[in-house]
This record gives sequence, C-alpha cells and structure tokens, in this order.
Amino acid sequence: MGKYILLVTLALGLSTTILANQGMQTDLETSESQAERQEIILARQIAQSAFEMGVSKLRRDFQNWRVERSQIAHRGGTFDLTAAGSSGGPVSLTAVGNFGDARYKVTGTAEEEEQVSGLFNGITAAGSVDFDISGPGCSGGPCVSGIDASGNGNRRGISIPNSGTPSQDEDDVCSTFGDKVNGQGTGCDVNSRTQGLDEWIESEMDKLRSQIEKKVNQGSDDVTVCTGNGSGNGNGSGNGNGNGNGNGNGNGNSGESPNTCRMNGNSTDSGILYVKGDFRFNGQAQWNGPVYVVEGGSVRINGGGGTAQVNGSLLMEENTELDMNGGNRVQYNSEKIRDYFGSMGSLSALSVRITNRSGRIVR
Repeated sequence: MGKYILLVTLALGLSTTILANQGMQTDLETSESQAERQEIILARQIAQSAFEMGVSKLRRDFQNWRVERSQIAHRGGTFDLTAAGSSGGPVSLTAVGNFGDARYKVTGTAEEEEQVSGLFNGITAAGSVDFDISGPGCSGGPCVSGIDASGNGNRRGISIPNSGTPSQDEDDVCSTFGDKVNGQGTGCDVNSRTQGLDEWIESEMDKLRSQIEKKVNQGSDDVTVCTGNGSGNGNGSGNGNGNGNGNGNGNGNSGESPNTCRMNGNSTDSGILYVKGDFRFNGQAQWNGPVYVVEGGSVRINGGGGTAQVNGSLLMEENTELDMNGGNRVQYNSEKIRDYFGSMGSLSALSVRITNRSGRIVR
C-alpha cells in the first residue's frame, strides 16, 4: 500500500512537472509569436513612412527625383527606397521596411497629372448672388452638381462667401434649391468658405477675368462674349452674335430684356462664355465649358429636361443673378475647364497621383 501511494505521488509530481514545462513552452511560443507580429507591424510602419517620404519628394520634383537607397536608419529599424523611371514618365516607387527579422514591402506607381484649380466648383460665387429657383425646378436630378462629369476629383456643389453666419447661409441656399445640390460633401453640398479662402477666391477671380479679357482683346476663338447690348464676338462656330450660334441678338421676346443673349432648342456650343449682360438658356441648349458672369450680369435657365445647360463650371462675381426654371442643371466638368484654361498657369496645378499601391510581408 505504501509503495502504491509513493508511485501515485511520483506520477502526480511528474505529470505536474510535464504540464508546467508544457505551459512554459506555450508561453514562450506565444511570446515569440507576439514578438514576430510586433516586428512585422513595425516593419510595415517603417515601409509606409518611407513610401510617403518618396511621394513627398516626387511631388516636389517629379521630373528629376529618382533614387536607390538602402539601410537608412528610421524608427529603430531601417528602410530601402527606390524610385525608378524615365524623366516625366511614370515612376515605380518601392519602399521596404526592416525591423528585427521582419521585412515589409510597399509598392506603387506615381504619375503626374494636371489638376484644375480649387477655384472651380459646380457654382463658385465670389460675392452676393441672387439665386431664384421656380417652377418644377431640377426635376429628376440635382440642380447643381460638383460630381465631376469627367470622373476626376469631385468639387463642392456650390461655394459661397462667408457672411459671418455660415450655417444659416448654407441652409438658406439649400432651401432655395430644394436641397438638390450634390458634390464632394454629404447631403446638400453648399459650402460657406472661410475668410481666408474668400480672399483667395477674389484674387483668383480677378486673375481669371484678366486672362479672359486678354483673350477677348486678342480676338481668341475660345471666348464668346454676351454684352449688355446682346452682341458678342462669337467663338468661331457661329456668326459672331451672342453665343456664336446667332442667338445673342436679343429680339425683345415677352419677359426678356432686349439686351438678352440666348441659346435655344437643342443647340450646343463650347468655349469660355463671358456674360457681361443677361444670358438665357431655353429648352435643352447646352454650353460646354466654363461660364463667367461679371458684376451686374445674370443667367437664366429654362426647361432643359435632363440636359446640363452649363457643363463645366459657373463662376459668378458679386451682385449677379441665377434663375432656374425647369428640369435643368449646372454640372462641374474638369475636362471642359481644362480644355480652355489649361494653359493658364495660375488656374491649374500639377499633382502626383499614386496608383496600384500594395503592401506585403517579404519572406
């Protein structure tokens, strides 16, 4: 009996020792696994940080910055960074983060592209604008859209100046448009700017007007002028009256000023529309390009169905007016802006776009 008790005691002791050793082994393996995971996390963070450094360098000097560096100390580890490609062409950017035994790689392709100035939105109002939406107003879709029809970066639906009560101003404009304004923001996308941005907008509008006036004086075919007397210089596609299609001679129809320039029916035209008087869209007439309205000018859009009467951007100086009546729309389109303002340095900028970005553990 005593031997039996002794054997049982020894067996229990041995089992306890084995279990304890197994527990220690499990704890050790868990600790090692956690340490490995932590090294991978740190290696990934180093690689991502190095990749962003490369992107920043390319944004400052896309044409010339190319590099191949390795074992650069960073955050307790090291990184390797390579930017390869011909001058002006796509750049293959690779960053590898090293921490302990872990290696993590981030790759991507950098390309330079022209980006339209932040001045342009669906509608940009430099100062006080009288918005008047009547009739069925924008049936079946937004009145104003900052969603880029060209599929590039979206903008605000309507950008308005800051009068000191931004929330109230935004609510008032949204109410006028029946909340049918969309863009890069959520809900009804009307944005009341900061004071600093207001000053920048005014400065950029002055530059833009100066550039347009210069084109007009040079007789450029890119610009169509609607003046106070209903005549214009055309844009080469029409006969030189009003919008270049012969619709700007103002015949004094009922409800119109005799100085009104017009586009009727299903007519289309393109270029920079420079409104110094009153311009009216009737039916499904469409302008492809930016529309600039000087102080005292107005734009009225009648009818339209699903057509975007302004397919580009509408820029309005202080004390201007926009009337919309029917299923009509002002649509932001970066390509239509770039077509006519791409050569104006202050109105466009080069940006670096990253595509095909991916990351993985390197074994």
